[in-house]
Amino acid sequence: MSSGVGNDRGMADIVDSAPERKPVTVGISTDAGTSTPPPKATRADATVRNLAIALGILVIPLVAIVALFQPKASDSPTVDPSNVYNTARAEKAFRVREPQGLDWRATVAAYNPAAGGRFTIRVSYATPDDRYLQLVQSNAAADSLITSIIDSGAPAGVEQIEGESWTRYTAREGQEDAFVLIEPDVTVVVVGDASLDTARTMIRSLQ
Repeated sequence: MSSGVGNDRGMADIVDSAPERKPVTVGISTDAGTSTPPPKATRADATVRNLAIALGILVIPLVAIVALFQPKASDSPTVDPSNVYNTARAEKAFRVREPQGLDWRATVAAYNPAAGGRFTIRVSYATPDDRYLQLVQSNAAADSLITSIIDSGAPAGVEQIEGESWTRYTAREGQEDAFVLIEPDVTVVVVGDASLDTARTMIRSLQ
């Protein structure tokens, strides 16, 4: 009998000495989809959220206004380039080319003489896609003229357009494309941010 009491006391000692388990709180879901609520948002969270909303309300109209008033080729004034072309032809230094059959507005026309009978003419046009192309013709040194327009680097390719070899370059910090034709007495450049197909259309129209 004594041994049985001893065993019971030994079991009681083991149970009493076991570490007490601490309660753990977890989210409980029921069939109805309810659960313990998440922590409530602090006042700081609400302030940040309100600030972000306010900034969005201010920034979106500002972006729209900037886009609305961004200068476009169609906003440029129209000029008559005939005087520039006629002055260049009167020099009889080279064959002066002019676009024919294109209903494009000229926006800039300039005749720039230099020493030794050298001169350069530049005429810019607003294209139908609201971009621009500039036609440059010069009997100045081809290297210096090309360097002032195109980016450094190898040409992007050579294209046969109307039986002539035009070399294509990336121009003006990668924002534009340029087609260059070098002849013994003149260098012709078509450069601008219009599409390549639009540039080719201008080249084909040159007479």
